[in-house]
Amino acid sequence: MKTRLLHVTAVTGLAALAFTATPARADHPWQDAPVPASITADAALPILQPTTLLAGDNGTYLALDTDGHPVRISAANTASSLPGPNLPTERLVALTTSGPDLWGLTAGDQPTLIRMSRDGSVQSRTPLSGATVAGSNLTALQIHDTHAYLADEGKPALIVANLQTGKATRFLPYDPSLTGRHPLLRAGQPHMGPDGHPMAGGNVRFLLLDAKGQWLFYQPACGPMSRIDTALLTDTDFTPVEQLDGITEWRTTPSVGGVTLTPDDTFYLSDITVGSILKFGSDRIPLRILKDTRLFDAGAPAVSDSHQMAVLVTEDNATHILRIALP
Repeated sequence: MKTRLLHVTAVTGLAALAFTATPARADHPWQDAPVPASITADAALPILQPTTLLAGDNGTYLALDTDGHPVRISAANTASSLPGPNLPTERLVALTTSGPDLWGLTAGDQPTLIRMSRDGSVQSRTPLSGATVAGSNLTALQIHDTHAYLADEGKPALIVANLQTGKATRFLPYDPSLTGRHPLLRAGQPHMGPDGHPMAGGNVRFLLLDAKGQWLFYQPACGPMSRIDTALLTDTDFTPVEQLDGITEWRTTPSVGGVTLTPDDTFYLSDITVGSILKFGSDRIPLRILKDTRLFDAGAPAVSDSHQMAVLVTEDNATHILRIALP
């Protein structure tokens, strides 16, 4: 491995000791939290997709409606279009925030990154070149500094795009860390294929970036969670062999419907295997903070700045939002 990579690891390791700890320590079994979280509200929002949820201000959240347009969920659990005067008309498949900006990713053979203000007004559009191949299905987006990070579930790969030029590069195609190697379990039961055998849980679907933009975490819905230093994907001096060597299997997880990472680098996962919310942070203690049968059909979680959490779930074929008070 290059001296530069060792230097990067050395100078950042002390500042992020918890994130550079031996991953085997993270594989301690999940344990029930001493004080559990509690569900405080359950409201139907049938116009929403259950796959996207971002924390907003003052108890609000951002999501995508069934047409792929960004909407705001009020503190009273009503959903409405963003108020901006120049809203995107394209169908978005992913939504994320970075600093003051809201970013969306369009679908299709020529995906485009759309930068918006927090009210949804379009600020710029960046068509991406080289991001997809035949059969691609882009499912996740993260933004940091001058780069966008994307996940391709259809033709498994990590993708990094330059925000100034739109040039995208695909990394680690079909690497085992990106492919579903286990059955997807819901309520403890596998999804069966037409041949009567359990189906694998799909390919890479979720992406997370730590607060400093150094570590990219990713996983299929069936787990496990893996981690790679973003420098290995953005610095052209590194070789494919060094990129492979830089992958760490970070945490064995159950099947999940969504994941989120808070600014203080705490993970929350919607566990659809046993119907729970999972948490682990810098203390490396893996906790189950809530169990509820509604979480068998959980999707995206998000955590607000007021120690509140929300998760989208599917009930009676309609999307609902669960509001959760954290312990």
